[in-house]
Amino acid sequence: MKLRLNGTTALLLLAALVMPNAWAQTGIDFSTSGFLTVGLGKVLKGDAPQDFQGYATPMFVTDYAQAGIYENKGWVFRPDTKLGLQGTAVFSPQFSATGQVVARGARNGEVDLEWIYGSYQIDDKLTFQLGRKRLPLFYYSETQDVGFAYPWTHLPPGQYGWEIVNYNGANMIYRERWGDWSSSMNLFAGGEKRRDNPYQKIYSGQITTSDSRWSNIRGADLTLAHDWFEARLAYIQSDIQTRYEDLTVAPPYEYSPKAKQKIYALSFSIDHPRWVVRNEYLYTDRKSQGDEFLSTLLGVGYRYGKFLPMLTYNRYRERLTPGYADPAVADPAEIDAASYEGFTTLGFSLRYDLTPTSALKFQFDRWLDKSGPNFNLNANGTSVGYGNARLITFSYDLVF
Repeated sequence: MKLRLNGTTALLLLAALVMPNAWAQTGIDFSTSGFLTVGLGKVLKGDAPQDFQGYATPMFVTDYAQAGIYENKGWVFRPDTKLGLQGTAVFSPQFSATGQVVARGARNGEVDLEWIYGSYQIDDKLTFQLGRKRLPLFYYSETQDVGFAYPWTHLPPGQYGWEIVNYNGANMIYRERWGDWSSSMNLFAGGEKRRDNPYQKIYSGQITTSDSRWSNIRGADLTLAHDWFEARLAYIQSDIQTRYEDLTVAPPYEYSPKAKQKIYALSFSIDHPRWVVRNEYLYTDRKSQGDEFLSTLLGVGYRYGKFLPMLTYNRYRERLTPGYADPAVADPAEIDAASYEGFTTLGFSLRYDLTPTSALKFQFDRWLDKSGPNFNLNANGTSVGYGNARLITFSYDLVF
């Protein structure tokens, strides 16, 4: 795996590896941690081979945000393999700083700076944070890169696949207890610009370049937990834009008009000594550009000693609504209600805990393409979908 570092990520990675010894002499408490996933998978069978924007179908997207894709090309390691390093410096009981870098096989080993933020603990209940963090959209948002944290070889793609996953800004966390219940409320605001977004390549083509921008991000999330049950509610709103470099026309290439979006997420989690349940719902309102997105996830597992078998269903559906489109954002006449995207995945996973910090996993997935008849039309006017694929994956997950 080739690592490509820019100056910022190289310095952060170097600090995570060599600075603890140096900082120990200054009285600064510096700690490091990391995680590793080695993934292996193959598309077993599916529809007749086609070309989907430069990808060989039948294909299975396991990570939309990073374009982690298993194509119809035999056994591969790259889509789910990743290595992450995190460092935290504690300067005082109130102030600390945290950074994290991740190298991904899906990005050919390129290292990305995922976290870099400072925390100031105002009191025992209230914490202020400033910097770059993960958008708190889903149950596994903060740990979505850490394969050891979840039961699957990869996260269900319909629930965890979006073009923006981080934000640069500020947030305030308030923690409280009500009897036997613990709670955490988070208010946040900021923005994010992602250049040459891998997510957009899935829809525009492997050789294309598209930038994504979410501005005026504002949101909140609330978590309630009691014993083996946890519930989480999140809301996010922002302006969204895309900049596409169309090589058939001369530059400059401008961002699209700002469109409004509202995202609502709800999740329930059960971690009983035997039963494990993950249940998530997502609704995204982009009606100003004639779009809505809905996703449902349900996973049920039962522990047998160190083994955790689990059955998981995920349904994703785009709903195109020309009647709601804002003409200043998208021409309603150009929105084809039959070109929506949709799919379901049904997966059986088996996790075996090798040690308290490592696990082996196996997973078999069935992907059924439920997209509209006019989704992703090629030059001949024929719809080219993902293909009804079958995928088998293995992973070794480690935290250290």
